[in-house]
Amino acid sequence: MKNKRWIKLYFIVPAIIISMIFIINFVVDPYSMTVYNILKIPNKFARDDRVEKVSKLKTSPKYDNIILGSSRVYSSNPLMVTKYLGGTTYNAGVGTARVEDHLGFILLLAKLDKLPKNLIIGLDFYSFNSELETNKYFLKNKDLNFLNKRLSNESYISNFLSIDALRASYKTLKNFLKSKKSKPRFDENGASQNASKIFAYQPDEAFSKAPFSEAQIDEEMKFIKTISYSSISKKRVSYLKQIIKICAKHDINLYLFLTPLHGQLISKIENDKELYKKLRSLKNIIKSQTPYYDFIQHSQINDNPIYFNNLTHTTPIGGNLIYAKIFNDKNISFAKDFGIFVEQDN
Repeated sequence: MKNKRWIKLYFIVPAIIISMIFIINFVVDPYSMTVYNILKIPNKFARDDRVEKVSKLKTSPKYDNIILGSSRVYSSNPLMVTKYLGGTTYNAGVGTARVEDHLGFILLLAKLDKLPKNLIIGLDFYSFNSELETNKYFLKNKDLNFLNKRLSNESYISNFLSIDALRASYKTLKNFLKSKKSKPRFDENGASQNASKIFAYQPDEAFSKAPFSEAQIDEEMKFIKTISYSSISKKRVSYLKQIIKICAKHDINLYLFLTPLHGQLISKIENDKELYKKLRSLKNIIKSQTPYYDFIQHSQINDNPIYFNNLTHTTPIGGNLIYAKIFNDKNISFAKDFGIFVEQDN
């Protein structure tokens, strides 16, 4: 009898635990995967930003403008794009995004019949490194992953059973029950750092910032080079070509730009002959396919640390200047040397 009891417990207890995890994650819904929001929680804290942003695109009406990129892009204000282009804008930038992430989002939007009128994509120099592996969260995401390679077979149901979701549910519920609430990483427009509330083009006049240290520069160089930056990834270049073809096929206005680096880091790259050669090679490859904006250039903005959170991430104000350049805001004359429009080769 005791053996039978233990056998029953062996199956029943895990089933109860799994059911509880599912119920908690479904009710809290940290990734906003359903339209219900049973507890009416305004701020949710997802750990996997790809799941969060995919869910937002699935459950929201079609956007007129979509921004794609990495964390270098999601700290920019999508409402600035709306200011220049009109319509609705969502910042679908995700952490450590590669070119395959951008293509994955575009293919998903095509499946959902939600391709935008305008597509703004920030390309990171480091992300074309052939030594850089595909992000594990991209591989886990069945909605984005168009590759044969998979890290796991996550499904809609399994997202409600994951430990990541449970942690996010705990953090979300804990914050919801507190009197003093924290803000989620992304706002309703997909931006971080309260970027959607920042429309200025210059910081406060009293604000100043010291140059970055050599240790900080060396750390960023290690990140860019990974193990080594042996070559430009042919696969990622092919993904970029696919993006360009999709935009042409569906009459989507494509705005491509190389995300800014601070001038101190640009100088360090220029002094590394092999790495600088890769940067020039990438620029030549891009302009052979499409016009774009090059923000990896010395300028009064690139060389001023007040427009950067660190050597590779602009502040929201820096992001506003990127859009001012791309959309030809002639009122922002002080930043006219920030970013160069590069025409496509004939």
